[in-house]
Amino acid sequence: MEAKIKKSTVIYISIFLFLSIMIWSLFELKKNQNKQLYLNQKIVKAAAEFTATLNGYKMVIDFIEHRYFTDPEVLKIIYKGLKSPEKEKDRYREMLLAKLKPLYKEMRKYRINYLRIIFPDGTIFFQFNRKSANKNRLKMTDRDQKKVTGGFKFPAELYFNNQFLGTVEIAVSYDAVKDQLRKIFKGEYRFLIHKNFLLNKLVREERKSYIQSEIDPDFYYESKLNRDYQIDPEIFSQINMKLKEKINSRLPRYKNFAVDIKVNGNYYVVSFIVISDIKGENIGYLVYYEKDNTIFLFAETFLMMYGSVEIALLAMLWLLISLTTKSEKFRTLSEIDTLTGIYNKGKFNRVLDDELKKVRRYKRPLGLILFDIDHFKQINDTFGHQVGDYVLKEIAKIVKSNIRNTDIFARWGGEEFVILAPETDINGLKMLAEKLRKAIEDHQFDKVKKVTASFGVTEATPEDTTDTVVRRADEALYLAKDKGRNRVEIILPEV
Repeated sequence: MEAKIKKSTVIYISIFLFLSIMIWSLFELKKNQNKQLYLNQKIVKAAAEFTATLNGYKMVIDFIEHRYFTDPEVLKIIYKGLKSPEKEKDRYREMLLAKLKPLYKEMRKYRINYLRIIFPDGTIFFQFNRKSANKNRLKMTDRDQKKVTGGFKFPAELYFNNQFLGTVEIAVSYDAVKDQLRKIFKGEYRFLIHKNFLLNKLVREERKSYIQSEIDPDFYYESKLNRDYQIDPEIFSQINMKLKEKINSRLPRYKNFAVDIKVNGNYYVVSFIVISDIKGENIGYLVYYEKDNTIFLFAETFLMMYGSVEIALLAMLWLLISLTTKSEKFRTLSEIDTLTGIYNKGKFNRVLDDELKKVRRYKRPLGLILFDIDHFKQINDTFGHQVGDYVLKEIAKIVKSNIRNTDIFARWGGEEFVILAPETDINGLKMLAEKLRKAIEDHQFDKVKKVTASFGVTEATPEDTTDTVVRRADEALYLAKDKGRNRVEIILPEV
């Protein structure tokens, strides 16, 4: 009996141990899965914070570019510099430097690293950096210096009288972005830059401010350390030493990832976000260090955390889908004609107003074609509204296949349609209208067979408003109807 009890006890203990091991294995697997999910959220969060910070700087740079580089006088100086012989370019550089004098203060305020203007052939016409801006005497940096200081670059194209002048490139330092991240989102940040970028792209003086990382010898970081540490420097060093062991050779793969590190009883999450240069080539990482003892809680409360995270993720997904759906429905209702799938009258009027502003500013040609389906009421009365709708949709297809991508095509109302043709003079408009008239006339429509349309054509002038140019096209359309329909009539603006 004792032997039987002993045997049964051994069996029960064995089953208990087996179940304990299985449950522990499942628990450990689930814990690790949830921890990885949590780390992935940290990656998304860190990437979103980084993107938001860069977008904030982009808004500032856009403001600066709009303020200084849409000024006709500035653009004219750049234009003359582009067209002038080399011996005269310095005169225009000095003129440009005088015009951009107020920008020096803003460079210092927003911690902009440098600004330079590059002509279409790649030559640097104008360049200065924040170090020169901090001096009392204004000075341009060496324009022949192809290497630059580290940072994030924001380029913008420059045009004068519709001619491409080149690119203005403004850069914000890594240090400025890092400080802004620390200020808004807390935590400790560091930019790790690959040695190839340092050697091939950065100026020699800038390379001196970088030291080799403890994490990977191929990556370097700026040696400028902050005094108000979010993480104690000694702890910070221990984290990096453990990172070296934990991540092995993951850095050269250039993929976002996050790991957890335990130092002196506390847990830290370290997120690595890939950063690229202006050409999209990977050059390193933004590393975000954050003290986070939530990692420890996964060992005891993983079920609750898992449920909460899943609910939160589902709620976020539902919210995003709902917002996207509502946004798309709103856009469709506000811009697209639901029957034909082309722009509606409201959208067309907004585009027409914008294009007329360009006509006034650049004196470029702009044409407008208004056309109407002949005897459309008779089609509806004879064949029914379903056939009438079919004719409207079929004509929309015909026109879309015969106009340029840059032309704006909309349903004006009922059986009337309108086309806006930028960069098209009256001769081009006449050819286009005749081409569309012929395409509609030659098309075989189901049941109806033949359908024709009458076209009114006009060209916009700098004095035109949306009302005057549309009225003129409408008058031309009525003239085409009066002369027998299925024809193109043109009314030009009075000189």
